[in-house]
Amino acid sequence: MKKRKCLFSLIASIGLLASCSSGEVEPDTTNEKMYISSIQKKEAYEIQQPAKSNIARGLMVNNMNNALNINEIERGLMDLSVNHFATEKHYLQEGQYLDEQMIKQWLGRKTEEGIGLNPAIETRTGDVLEDEKKYPLILSHVVEHNFIHKESNKLEGMSIAISLNEFYDIRVSDDKGLIYTGQVKVDQNDDDSNDVKNYGKKIAGKIIQDIRNNKKIPEVPIYLTLYQESNINDIIPGLFLAETFIAKGENTIAKWSEIDKKYYSFPSEALYSLDQNMYNKLLIFKEDIQAGFKHLNPKIIGRLRYEEGKLTDIKMEVHAPLINDTELVGLLQLISTNLNTILFEYIPITVRIIDQKKDVGIVLWEPTEKQIFANPI
Repeated sequence: MKKRKCLFSLIASIGLLASCSSGEVEPDTTNEKMYISSIQKKEAYEIQQPAKSNIARGLMVNNMNNALNINEIERGLMDLSVNHFATEKHYLQEGQYLDEQMIKQWLGRKTEEGIGLNPAIETRTGDVLEDEKKYPLILSHVVEHNFIHKESNKLEGMSIAISLNEFYDIRVSDDKGLIYTGQVKVDQNDDDSNDVKNYGKKIAGKIIQDIRNNKKIPEVPIYLTLYQESNINDIIPGLFLAETFIAKGENTIAKWSEIDKKYYSFPSEALYSLDQNMYNKLLIFKEDIQAGFKHLNPKIIGRLRYEEGKLTDIKMEVHAPLINDTELVGLLQLISTNLNTILFEYIPITVRIIDQKKDVGIVLWEPTEKQIFANPI
């Protein structure tokens, strides 16, 4: 009970702090205002009830290399679909048409009959591990979302995300049953061409044809995107590479649009090179928190999202092992005060306080509310 009283007074003071802070001055150009508006505008689908789980969800967990990529591809596909299937007219439903048999067939290596969308092993050397490295699996999964019209209750659209390996994690056995493991980067060419993206575009047409030829799947518009997974131990998710839209009655892909949406970790040389000003702000934020709680030796890391080269989201983690309740309230206050050093009026910020892998507190800057919120968990 005592903790809640502290929390209420904390939120009240933070609210005053946020309302008094001007943050960054909002640019006055038309393009910049449209950009800010698009970040602040939150569109989310309602889930059709009773909710149904994706009929191939078990495959996703097995095929994709970590939870970061699973969360990002599902959330990202939903966000990208907003541009094609209006949230006010449609419910979102997890995929009900691409079953395990169809997806497993796509994931197989290409056969002489043309079945399978992963590269065939053209020449076998007798070394199973080297063969896998030479012909890495690229397609890892296919994610489906359905959009149901709120009034007619009929399927009116599908979204498909083709998930592709940037790194192929190998686990293969030989004819004696011995297991070999390894990893290989799919694109090993030192050029400006992304072989992963090119392969995704190549196989996307076959996926669309298979969907159109399946009489069990209603013929509706399809939004399709390519997703490149990050490495298995990366602390940031992968990225969406390209997108296309196939209208009802069409069974081929006419054109692709590139997607410029990338994640950067803090601290990292990549973020410093991209946005030195933002990097320095985060460094000051990090040093102030560490100076205020030296005895806890907090570790501070972050993940920033940039779209079309512009910052759109900041997520930070403050790892504070064995923090007690009093220290937690103090740390929430310090984080909230110092959030002004990195505050952008229109960009959401989330700061999680973590004690031995468990979330114990959270601080949020919510652009639509123009207020900082803090909570112990």
